[in-house]
Amino acid sequence: MSELQLHGRTRSNYFNAVKAVLREKAIPFNEVIEPVPPRAEYMQLSPMAKIPCLNTSAGPITETLVILDYLETRYPEPALQPKDVYQQAKQRELCKFLELYVEWVGRRGYGALRGEAVAEHTRTSIADDLNKALPALQQLVTFSPWIAGDEFTYADIFGYFMLVYARLSAQANADIDLFAALPGSREWFDRVAQRDSVQSVLADASG
Repeated sequence: MSELQLHGRTRSNYFNAVKAVLREKAIPFNEVIEPVPPRAEYMQLSPMAKIPCLNTSAGPITETLVILDYLETRYPEPALQPKDVYQQAKQRELCKFLELYVEWVGRRGYGALRGEAVAEHTRTSIADDLNKALPALQQLVTFSPWIAGDEFTYADIFGYFMLVYARLSAQANADIDLFAALPGSREWFDRVAQRDSVQSVLADASG
């Protein structure tokens, strides 16, 4: 058995982001699919029942960006972050921005993707918050060819999976086309989707 066990669910974009990074780096790991509701044993690993959880030989780690930083430090090759310390910080800033101001905003309306009704005030708040966030996001991204410049980093994988559902929610709830709002993002999104690591994760999720 590998020293790493990745716990989660194949429909979770956060779980899939970590899984794709593990595969991009060719790090051996075992996948543990967690049921709903969570097992009592899982609560010992992830006290808030957060998905995903990476169980290491030293103990469990939760929170996706923390896991990605751990993997980059523990398994530095191939590198999925810039060498420059400031640029590393900018990568984390971009990832956190995408999580807080795009994915979490879109998540309020994910019910629409399951055919559920979404309250009008929720739809309005999604539109308002995205319209506020998108001009700011344009200052952090480049898509030339990757999300933050000429280097492929874990921000590309994380960003891709943040947009997988958020862009559908933005369209369904607020009539906002995230690709149109972020010039170059559609081509970037398609480039990331062609990575072998991402292709394999998507295949697992659809199977």
